[in-house]
Amino acid sequence: MKSRCAILAVVLCFVLLPASLLAKDKVYHLSFATFWPSTDFQVQEGHMKWIEEVEERTDGRIKVNMHAGEALLGAREIYQGVTDGVADIGSTCPAYTPGMFPLSEAFELPGYQNISALAASMTFHEGYKEIKEQLGIDMFEDVKVLTLWATGPGYLMTNSPVRNLDDLQGMEIRAVGGTVPPLEELGAVTHAMPMSESYLALDQGIVQGILAPTDVLKGFKLAEVVDYATNTPFLYNVVFMQVMNKDKWNSLPKDLQKIVQEVSDEFAKKYGELRTAYTQQGLEYGINEHGLKAIELSAKEEQKWLDRIQPVVTNWVQEKSQKGLPAQETVDIVQELDAKYSEKYADYECEIPE
Repeated sequence: MKSRCAILAVVLCFVLLPASLLAKDKVYHLSFATFWPSTDFQVQEGHMKWIEEVEERTDGRIKVNMHAGEALLGAREIYQGVTDGVADIGSTCPAYTPGMFPLSEAFELPGYQNISALAASMTFHEGYKEIKEQLGIDMFEDVKVLTLWATGPGYLMTNSPVRNLDDLQGMEIRAVGGTVPPLEELGAVTHAMPMSESYLALDQGIVQGILAPTDVLKGFKLAEVVDYATNTPFLYNVVFMQVMNKDKWNSLPKDLQKIVQEVSDEFAKKYGELRTAYTQQGLEYGINEHGLKAIELSAKEEQKWLDRIQPVVTNWVQEKSQKGLPAQETVDIVQELDAKYSEKYADYECEIPE
């Protein structure tokens, strides 16, 4: 009888324990899907460091399993896959699903200073918050946004030299998102595809070039299939998002949510620093290891390009405004933040982690 009472007492102790105490003993296992290959710096020095930081600061109460290289979800499927709970966390590019996130295109329009990936990353991360607060619009309302970041200045990486507009006419170029209209305005023919498909497209001659930051020369091995790189920072910026399934987010205790968000806010800057450092390394790698030839447009030629693409922003604002979206207000926010962070990080040096 005494033993029964003792057992009952122990059971009652567990039953009556506060939920908060039980939650602190629970380990939350999360899956993370991305299109970047496991060998790319975005995974090795970016996402894996984010995972390490989250696991350390939560004292192991959160464990994250990385599925890189489209192992769990394809690049175009990641956002919807996270929304549906196929993956708990995902990182992808809004431009891989054209038209799905119209206001995010404002961050990819031509003509910004776009001085570095760091400046562009902070512009996107903070711009998302300002658009949500000032305009009442959540660009990614189906998920919980963890962090947002962006590439740096873009290069036209091609298998024949592009030194002027004549060289670009009719050239088939891989491009996504907001980079498509200016390229087409300049006379190129664009093909939208995830970065993971670009090597094969270049190798097989489906496209003759790609507009992207130079880190892809090493990260995606594109230095093997292009011969020239023309510097066109005014043409290019592509943004990225790291998001989480809403139900999974809501299942986390408040203290863990706070930690995950704090880490994620810090990593907008860290991801931007990484991309800034690896952009320079990628260009040097292409030149030194594969004989890539870098091309700088003359000041006169660059102005011709800028004059040609000027209508792109105006047309975008008109088109989105006709659909009832606050397009001009969004562009104003982006321009203000681009100027702010381009000035702030003008002389900021980013180094590759040892």
